[in-house]
Amino acid sequence: AKFASSLFDGMKGMNRVFQGAATIDSILRGNLIEKAAEAGLRSLFVGFETFSPENLKQSNKKQNLEKDYIKAVNRLHSLGIMINGSFVFGLDDDDKDVFKRTVEWGVKNALTTATYHILTPYPGTRLFKDMENQGRITTKNWDLYDTRHVVYQTNYLTSQELKNGYDWAYKAFYSWSNIFKASFQHESYKHK
Repeated sequence: AKFASSLFDGMKGMNRVFQGAATIDSILRGNLIEKAAEAGLRSLFVGFETFSPENLKQSNKKQNLEKDYIKAVNRLHSLGIMINGSFVFGLDDDDKDVFKRTVEWGVKNALTTATYHILTPYPGTRLFKDMENQGRITTKNWDLYDTRHVVYQTNYLTSQELKNGYDWAYKAFYSWSNIFKASFQHESYKHK
């Protein structure tokens, strides 16, 4: 982080605009994100892990993860940084409502863009090994390992429900956020 900090200081006068990727933790820790904004950071790719309470417990996340998400988003908004939120569907405790919950959260927190992924156990990872040992890998056609296809035996959702929910999330986020933006602009014209 020291290197990044002095790098951003050096870039400050260059009037360059750039984008990057960050974890929630790095956005909330210290003042690195402020330095990045001063150096010209305008857009950030942020991975939000899960919106299923059970998954939070399962991954031993502190229960304040949701609070941290909101804190991180507010900090980025206050610095004028656009947020591309990245979300993964298909964790074992995801239920039929996870798509709606995730999209609503993204719209409510005014994310600029959202990227959705279907959980993908890549060969060579612990997740792949675990799923293979449990007999849950359903295909070894590596072309399908692209975060858009379901390649493993799902838990609460059928693989079709997961795929449909993933497709729905994209459509819903972009139509809702457009409606939201349009009504917001309409409001601001009225007050002029």
